[in-house]
Amino acid sequence: MFRLRLAPLRAAVLLAAGFVLLRVVYRVVFGGAGVGTELLLDLPRLRLDGPFSHITLFGPITLIGLGNAALSAVPVAAVIVFFGLLNAVINVQSLFARGAGRGPLRAISRSLVIAWATFPALLESVRRVRVARALRGERSIASLLVPVFEQTIERALALAASMETRGFASTRAVPGVCGVPVVLTDAALDFGGDWHLDDLNVILQPGTLTVIVGATGSGKTSLLHSLSGLFQHFYDGTQHGRIHIAGADRASTPPRDTAGFVGLVAQNVRLGFATETVHDEIGFSLAVRNVTPSIVHARVLEIAARLRIEHLVDRPIEQLSAGEASLVAIAAALVNHPILLLVDEPLADLDTDARDRVCTVLGQLAHEAGVCVVIAEHNTGEFTAVADAWLQIRGSHLHDLSPQEFSALAPSETDSNDVLPADSQAAAPANPPGTGLPEFAAGPGFAAAAQGSTRTTGTRPAEPLASIRRLSVRHRADLVVDDVSFAVEAAELVALRGSNGAGKSSLLRAIALPSAAETVIVAGHDVHSLKRRARRQRVALVPENFDDLLFAITVTEECRRADHRLAGADTARTFAYLLGFDTKADAAPLLERHPRDLSSGERLCLVIAIQLAARPDLLLVDEPTRGLDRAARALVSGALVTAASHTSAVLFATHDDDFARGLATRTLRMQAGRLDATIEVLS
Repeated sequence: MFRLRLAPLRAAVLLAAGFVLLRVVYRVVFGGAGVGTELLLDLPRLRLDGPFSHITLFGPITLIGLGNAALSAVPVAAVIVFFGLLNAVINVQSLFARGAGRGPLRAISRSLVIAWATFPALLESVRRVRVARALRGERSIASLLVPVFEQTIERALALAASMETRGFASTRAVPGVCGVPVVLTDAALDFGGDWHLDDLNVILQPGTLTVIVGATGSGKTSLLHSLSGLFQHFYDGTQHGRIHIAGADRASTPPRDTAGFVGLVAQNVRLGFATETVHDEIGFSLAVRNVTPSIVHARVLEIAARLRIEHLVDRPIEQLSAGEASLVAIAAALVNHPILLLVDEPLADLDTDARDRVCTVLGQLAHEAGVCVVIAEHNTGEFTAVADAWLQIRGSHLHDLSPQEFSALAPSETDSNDVLPADSQAAAPANPPGTGLPEFAAGPGFAAAAQGSTRTTGTRPAEPLASIRRLSVRHRADLVVDDVSFAVEAAELVALRGSNGAGKSSLLRAIALPSAAETVIVAGHDVHSLKRRARRQRVALVPENFDDLLFAITVTEECRRADHRLAGADTARTFAYLLGFDTKADAAPLLERHPRDLSSGERLCLVIAIQLAARPDLLLVDEPTRGLDRAARALVSGALVTAASHTSAVLFATHDDDFARGLATRTLRMQAGRLDATIEVLS
């Protein structure tokens, strides 16, 4: 519980100083600071008209007046510094977590933890949105407001849901019965709108692994949450019929009371992390039950060893890569030795080795430890060897498939990893005028032609489209990208491969926003020296968390912002084209929706369209297939082929083997921050 960290104290001091400065500015603007006789500046008084006639702006400013304004802010500033000091020496979240089990904090402990975690989440959101503004070339401060608000609320809700499923502030622990972990009898689910699932009759036995498949937006996550209890008790969904989980009636039993035997790994695991270190995160659900610290420590090490993440135990949560974060979340769900384990898209952020490791562990949990494991997943290929049952959502019904029936399904029904066939990629149509996209090379089969020219010539032009020169990136004391150099030719689709934590995301961001001169040269321009709007014409990045680049409340407004000051750009038409529509009018219903109401594939195509508005020479995309079904992968695949032309190129980082093989003209591999030049290969 006790530790010394200077970062919270440093942040508190800066925040306190900022508050004092803001208070002084406030006093100067509203009425001046004219106490005393030592006049520093005599600003003219401005009285507002109409309903604001009682307000006077500016006025004389004196040294004593400024001092009084600063002193009036000192009490609040002192409180800020005090809490910064408290957070520097005490793990406050751990303290609140212990209060969840007993004592006067039980009733308000959840609110305290959420409030304590939301402030740094707010600061992190501001940081992310500032990066997103730079990537989009935005200048307006107002552009921060919508995404910061949405991201902060999203974090608070995800954290509350995470704590609910891990038993935080539970007043009664319901015992679980191992006999039949899942029984759905004439059940139905709905949110009171168009989506619903009907006639759910399912029985799942101990020691089995079941995979739920279905298109993006079909309801896999909602079905999973109906088993965890979040659907009924957190998201205000409506349950009909009976759902019994290890003997507990889910309609009347909230998730916190079944946390001892139900484990959940949510889709976006980072949002649900409740602590500051990996050790505390894995042991969180034990700590809130007041398990002895020595037992918690032993259990944490046991689970970490099982997942082969012992090297992460002492690491701060914020320093985890996406794949590492997924493994930590799985470990946190296993620490209670659950009867039922629910996992939502566990493979989305993992490299090949980590995927194999997770599939093996989940299979062992089911078949050796007797756990009932239920997984919602698009990447189904890895589970064919270990899955005992397949549940497929089609329309409003759930279909129980045998492994043989599942294997016999067409690829479009299985959500496999396949992308567009080579012939359909090659047959991408020429761009309609005004889309803002670069024109395709003349003639049919651009993608195939690009691959053929790269393979047959064996030579490179004297001046490549993009040149990365000795690029390095540090995160505090860690060197995450180490002296990387390579070139990208026009018309290339280059896949950037590597294990979790290899430095791929850091490299892409450093190419888009270089911090040193002469490290990133695109179309003959030093990207570091360019202003925001000019930089977007050379290089644009679609980050892994692509929702960060959505600033408005309708798709139409997003497209209008992207087109601002860009002659000939029509982002709405580009968006419609990437989704396969012939005209912008065909996509009109989507254009009027909130961007976050779109499916994952549609949102990613929207962000790609936004970043293509400036017609960049080099488009960077981080993990373009994360969480997408086959239809969405096909959309994204076509979008990337469209983005690459005889004057442009695409560099994309991915863990998806099939996607890379089906799309890339060349592959680069990273390992421990360095580019392995010995395995730069053509796909």
